[in-house]
Amino acid sequence: MTVRRGRRTVTPHAVVHRIANGSDSVARFGVVVSKKVGGAVMRNRVRRRIQSICAAHLSIVPQGDLIVVRALPGSPEVGWDTLRSEIGDGLRQAVVAR
Repeated sequence: MTVRRGRRTVTPHAVVHRIANGSDSVARFGVVVSKKVGGAVMRNRVRRRIQSICAAHLSIVPQGDLIVVRALPGSPEVGWDTLRSEIGDGLRQAVVAR
């Protein structure tokens, strides 16, 4: 649902989808890392990085929102700081564009 109907923000190494749920529950995050990103070790590394970035940016996401971050194939090769700034910018853009 979030990927189909949500607002999409594209960064060079990830796509951030957001939909405002309107409930009072805590914001929820989902991470999608396909086999195009790499083998199992690479996919898990990228997934853990994205989960950590999302946890650090939880305070900027309104309550009840659903966020899905989809990693793009070049994401394992970029450094931690680059990935963190790109996804952080994507989250901020998705949240501001309500």
